[in-house]
Amino acid sequence: MNDFRLALRQLLKTPGFTAVAVLTLAFGIGACAAMFGIINAVLFKPLPFRDAQRLAWIENGSFGTSSMSARTTRADVLLDWRRQSRSFEELGGYNAFSDYAQYTLIGKSGPQRVRSVQVTQNFLDVLGVRPSLGRNFVADEAKDWNAPAAILSHRFWQQQFGASAGVVGSTITVNDKSVQVVGVLPPEFDFDSVFSPGSKVDLLTPFPLNDDTAAWGNTLFVVGRLKPGSTPPSAQTELETINVALQAEHPERGQFGAATTSVEQHIRGPFRPAFLILFGAVLCLLLIACLNLSNLLLTRGQARRKEIAVRVALGASRMDIARQAMAESLVLAFAGGLLGVGLAVFATSGLAQLQAFDVPLLRQAGIDTSALFFALAVICASGALCGALPAVQLWRGDLRGALVEVGSSGNSGTDAARVRRVLVVSQVALACVLLIGAGLLIRSFVEVLGVKLGFQPRQAMSWRLDTARTFDKNAERAAYYERLLQRVLAVPGVESAGMSDTLPLGRNRTWSAGAEGAAYAQYQYPVASPRLIDHRYLQTMHVPLLAGRYFDARDASEAAPAVVVNETMARTLWPGRDPLGQKVMSGRGSGENYGVVVGVVGDIPRGIEDRAYAEMYFDMRQNQDWGSVELVVRTSQPLATLIPAVRAALHEADPELASEDYVALDEVVDRAVAPRRLTTSMLGGFSSLALLLAGLGLYGVIAYSVTQRSREIAIRVAVGSRRSRVVRLIVGEGLRIAAIGVGIGLVVALLGSQLLKSLLFGISALDPGVFALNGAIVLGVALLASLIPALRAAATDPVSALR
Repeated sequence: MNDFRLALRQLLKTPGFTAVAVLTLAFGIGACAAMFGIINAVLFKPLPFRDAQRLAWIENGSFGTSSMSARTTRADVLLDWRRQSRSFEELGGYNAFSDYAQYTLIGKSGPQRVRSVQVTQNFLDVLGVRPSLGRNFVADEAKDWNAPAAILSHRFWQQQFGASAGVVGSTITVNDKSVQVVGVLPPEFDFDSVFSPGSKVDLLTPFPLNDDTAAWGNTLFVVGRLKPGSTPPSAQTELETINVALQAEHPERGQFGAATTSVEQHIRGPFRPAFLILFGAVLCLLLIACLNLSNLLLTRGQARRKEIAVRVALGASRMDIARQAMAESLVLAFAGGLLGVGLAVFATSGLAQLQAFDVPLLRQAGIDTSALFFALAVICASGALCGALPAVQLWRGDLRGALVEVGSSGNSGTDAARVRRVLVVSQVALACVLLIGAGLLIRSFVEVLGVKLGFQPRQAMSWRLDTARTFDKNAERAAYYERLLQRVLAVPGVESAGMSDTLPLGRNRTWSAGAEGAAYAQYQYPVASPRLIDHRYLQTMHVPLLAGRYFDARDASEAAPAVVVNETMARTLWPGRDPLGQKVMSGRGSGENYGVVVGVVGDIPRGIEDRAYAEMYFDMRQNQDWGSVELVVRTSQPLATLIPAVRAALHEADPELASEDYVALDEVVDRAVAPRRLTTSMLGGFSSLALLLAGLGLYGVIAYSVTQRSREIAIRVAVGSRRSRVVRLIVGEGLRIAAIGVGIGLVVALLGSQLLKSLLFGISALDPGVFALNGAIVLGVALLASLIPALRAAATDPVSALR
C-alpha cells in the first residue's frame, strides 16, 4: 500500500503525463471492453433457449439459391418428417413469409400496424421457451384459422398494454377480428432479435399444418430438438433418406432437401468471422496503447534516474525500485480502466438501441458481469505489460552511476533508447496492419455502394399499408388502393406514386417460371421472383424500360394477363430471341401460364451484394396473390414536409387505415449494407486510433531524443551547421524508425489479409493500391510526428543550450 500511495503522489506531481497515460489506456481498455460486450452477446452468450446445443435448423437446400422459397419447407413435408423421423424429439417452424400478410390492430389510439409471425403450435416447446405470462397455443387453436389466438412479445406488451397482467385472456381486434391473447413472451426471448434482426415482431399467431397451407408450397423455416445422441449430420442423413421415399410417393411436391445445421451456427455463423476479426483488431489497439504507455514510462524512468539513484544510495533494493515502477503502471491502468469501462457502457448501450444494424442478438449487447470481469483482467494485464519493461530497465540499470552524471538529464543509455525504438517500431507495424485491414474493408464498402441498384432511392418514401377491410373480389381490393393512391397523387409536391407488394432489397419469394415450348429436366424448372405492382410503380421507382412497355390501362382486370420481366429473366429464358410476345409458363403442369411478356426492364439486385436474379412483374389488377401494400411516393419537396401531408391524405381516404409505418428508400438501401457498414466503421475507428497512438509514440521518442541531444545539436549549430540540416537529421531518424515498422506491417498484412477474404466484395485481399496508400499514410503521419520536434530543435539558441 505504501508503494501505491507513493505512486499516486508521484503521478499527481506530473498531471500532464498522468492525463495522457490515463486517456491512452482508457481508449484501449474501453474499446476492448465494449467489443467484448458486443461479441459476447452476438457470439458467446447462451441462446435464450433450453439446451440450445440440441436445436437443429433445417432448410430446403435443394436449389442452390438464397431465395426464401428455395430455403423453406412445405407444411406436409414437415408433417411427414414428424411421423417418420427418429432423430428428433419435436419438429416445429415458422412462416418465413409472414411479412406479406396484413395485420392492423384497432386500439384506443386508432389503427396501428403490427407485425405478426405465424408459428406452428409447438414452436415455443421445440425452443424450450415458456411464456412469462399465460400459456402456449393449444392444438385447437392451430387446426385452422377459425380460433385466432396470439402471444405478445414482451416489448409490445409493455409498450401497448402497460405491462398489465390482465391482458392475458382478453381479446384484441386485429384485422376486424377478435383475437384472444393467451400469453406474453419472456423478456429474454425477442423473436426478431434472434430470427429476424432489424425488424420488430409484436406478436406470434398459430400456423395451421393442413392441406390449405401445404398448397402454399415452401413456406416454413423448420427447427427441431434433437434426441440425446443425435447430431445435425446424422439427422440430415436420416431426413434425406425419408425425402427420397417422399419424393417417389409425392412427385407433385417437387424437389426438397434437408440441409441441417445447429441453430447456433445458423444464427451466429455468418457473423463469426467479422466479429472475431474486430475483436483481434481491438486487442491490437490495446497492445499499441500499452506499448505507447510503456514507452512513456521508460522515458519517465530515465528522467528520474537521479532520484532513483538517491533512493538506492539510501538503502532501497532493486526489488523495491522495480515494484514501485509496477505500482505506478497499475495505478495508471486502473484509472484508465475505470474511465474506459464508462466509455464502454455508453458505447454498447447506444449501439444496442440502434435498429440500423441487422445483426442477431446485438440488442442484448452491454457491459454485464462477465464483461466487467473481462475488463478487470484486461486492466491487470495492461498494467503488468506497461510496467514490465520500465521495471526491467530499472532493475538492470547502473543507478549509482547516475549520481555522477553531469547535468540534470544525463545520458539515458543506449539500451533504453534501443528498447524505446523497438516499441515504436512495434506500434507502427501494428497500426499499419490495422490500417490496411480497414482500407480493404473501406474500399470494399465503396464497391458495394457503387453497385447499380436499378432504381432511384433519392427523394422517395414508402408507406406500408395494411387495411383491415375485407374484399369479396380482387377488383374491389385493387379499386380501394387505387382510390388511396389518387388521394396521395393530389398532395402538393408529389411527382408520382405507385404500389408494390414488396420493396427492393427485401423479401424474395420465388415461383416457377419457364419459357413456353422449352423442355426442362426434372426438378430443374426455372424460377423467378414475382413482384405484384400497379401500373405506376416502375415509373415511380425509375426502373429503366429496355424493351416493350410498362403496364398501363390496357392491363385491366378483364384484359389478357400481361407480364413484365427483367433483363436477366429475358436473357435466361429466351437467349438470342425477342422476349416480347412470349408466354411465361408456371411450371405447374396442364399448360398453365402467367401471361404474355409486354415489356423488359432493368435488373434490381435481390441484395446489394447478390448477383442479378430473374424477376417478373404482374399487375395487381390481374393477380390476387398479394396482401399488404408498399406505397412509394416520389417528391421534389423535402421528405420531412411530405410525411404529414401524405399521412393526412391517407387518413382522409380511410380513417381506419394505419399510416405510421413509413421509411425513406435511402434508409432501405442503408439497411441493406448495415452489417458491412458496422464492420467497416468499427475497424476504421480502431485503425485511426491506432495510427494516432503510433504517431504520438513516435513523436515522444523523437522529442525525448532531441532533449537528450540538445548539447550535440547546439554544438552543430554553433560550428556552422545549417538548421535545415538539423531538421533533416532528426526527421530522417524518425522516418527510419517508421519505415522499419511499415515494412514489418506490410509483411504481416500480406500474410494475414486472407483472413478478410470472406468479408471483401469486388476487390482482392492483396489490392496493391490499398497497401501502398496506407503505407504512405503511416509514413506521412511519421513525417509529421518527427517534423514538430525537429523544427523545435532547429530553433534552439546554441548559446543558451551550451550554457
